[in-house]
Order: sequence, then structure tokens, then C-alpha cells
Amino acid sequence: MTRGSTLLAVFPLASLALLACEHSGPLADLDAGATWAIVPSATASPSSAAAAPSSAQTSPRDAGRTMPPRPVPTSSPTVRITMPMQVQMQAIEYMAAMQAPQPSDAPADAAYAQTIAAALAALGKGEVASGGRRIDVTMPKGCDATLPREAIARRTSASLLTLLSHGVLVVRCTDREVQCLQSTRDADDVLCTHK
Repeated sequence: MTRGSTLLAVFPLASLALLACEHSGPLADLDAGATWAIVPSATASPSSAAAAPSSAQTSPRDAGRTMPPRPVPTSSPTVRITMPMQVQMQAIEYMAAMQAPQPSDAPADAAYAQTIAAALAALGKGEVASGGRRIDVTMPKGCDATLPREAIARRTSASLLTLLSHGVLVVRCTDREVQCLQSTRDADDVLCTHK
């Protein structure tokens, strides 16, 4: 890797870290409409990059996309501010990848996303972000890893796959302490950060 490409690989993460410090939580204002390139870790040795891991090791069950490493297991999906900086940076990178559209994704249907956001408004303020790629629910209290998926199931006639077919990639809930992103590609792919 050349010095220039190393700087390009590191700079976007540093910018996201600054966003995390300046707003209510990591990725609060991230433009999920932008396409994000997932850059391999700079610490990976050339020999480890040459040995291709199995597809089960490199990607979750979300349509074969390659995702960066999860910072925490799905059984305990919350990254806390007391965790090491490397884990927090992995959370920022992973959340950005969750929201990154791929060429095979359906076009974002902002009008459809708005109808879903309106149905979720009983929980809090429902908004459509990034041109319909993300639905945000801001609430005073109660955001947790299960809320986005359960809210879609209970308050709308849609499923996560239906949302995906309309170009919605994530449903995010936030409150004063927590934000959780639920992928529409994989019901088990949810990641939370504790503010």
C-alpha cells in the first residue's frame, strides 16, 4: 500500500470520529446515500491478505456483501464509550458499511420510506434520512437493539425485506443514551452505540 492510499484509508475514519464527537452519537448525520469503500485494515500482513478466508468468515448473510469486522458479537450488540478506541472505530466503520448502497440495491423510494416513518411516529419523531436509505426514529427513551425490528413488525405492514426492496437499508432508533441501527438485509445484523 502506498503512502497516499494509506492516508486515504485513514482519513475517512478520522472524519467520522470527529462527527461522532460533534453530534449526538456516531454517524448522527452520516450521508448514507454516499457509497463507502471498505478498506482492509492497515495492520493486515500481505500474506494474510493473499490467503482468502471463506465466505462465511468475511460476510454476514446479507446478500453476500463483504462487511468490515463487527466490533462486538450479535449476541451483545452494544458498543460502549468505555470500550477501547479500536472497537469504537470499528463500530463507526461497520455502521457506515451497513448504510452503504451497493449497485445491486433497489433505488431509494423516499415516498415509501416516508410512509413507514409516519407509521413509526407514535414511538417518537420519525424521519427519512439520506434520500430514503435510512429511517430514523428519535425518542425520549426506550431505544434498544430490538426496537427497530419490532417497531417495523408491530406498527407497519412491512417486513425488513420489503423495506430493502424499496431501497431502505437501515432503520435507526435514537434516544438520549443509545442509538441502534438495524440492517434490512439481515434481521440479526443490528449494532448499537451507547453515548
